[in-house]
Amino acid sequence: MSARRSNGRSAIDRVGHTLADKVETALREEIIRGTRVPGERLNEVEIAFQLGVSRGPVREALQRLSRDGLLRMESHRGAFVRELDVAEVRELFEVRGSLERQAAALAAERAGADEISALRALLDRSRDAVEAEVEPHYPERLDVHELIVSCARNAALARYLALVNQELKLVRARSGFLTVRAPKAFEEHTRVVEAIAARDPHAAAEAMKIHMESALQSTLGLLREPGGTE
Repeated sequence: MSARRSNGRSAIDRVGHTLADKVETALREEIIRGTRVPGERLNEVEIAFQLGVSRGPVREALQRLSRDGLLRMESHRGAFVRELDVAEVRELFEVRGSLERQAAALAAERAGADEISALRALLDRSRDAVEAEVEPHYPERLDVHELIVSCARNAALARYLALVNQELKLVRARSGFLTVRAPKAFEEHTRVVEAIAARDPHAAAEAMKIHMESALQSTLGLLREPGGTE
């Protein structure tokens, strides 16, 4: 069971996994969600007090998050939530675009009939959410990209793509995840999925390339103002 500090702040559950694992998970979610904003300094003492642990697990968790590109460590100053500039975003998209195109091509070759059905069902749910405008951004819970990567059946590709996407979430955290292009993103997703369903690796990769180019421009826009989606 989770403990709770007398000041009302929740301490992390000590059952299963290491304390460093749990501190890392908690901080990672806060960073990706934008609770910890880009440029913010993370104070070891405050985090340890808040989560009800010693500074050791916190220090280890900060080092891990730094290795994953979510934090930058400065000598004698501590850990700060990383801020991405335009050049870094472009570099990340060069990697992401290549991986996403490969994933789409492999999915066209390897996806089973049930996976094709799952992709189309996910598109239906995405369309309903976008048309209803029930959220201010493309619904993250309806992750078409994640399912496409699963259909590609390449664990290494999935692992590296997850790392790149995690870093790019720093930009979306800065923007508040707002979007003005969800309908267009849905159309782009639809073209990718239909190419996969047609078992056309080239068309799937080309459709994903167009989507990634559009996503890049949207993401660059997030450095200036809210808007954009994946």
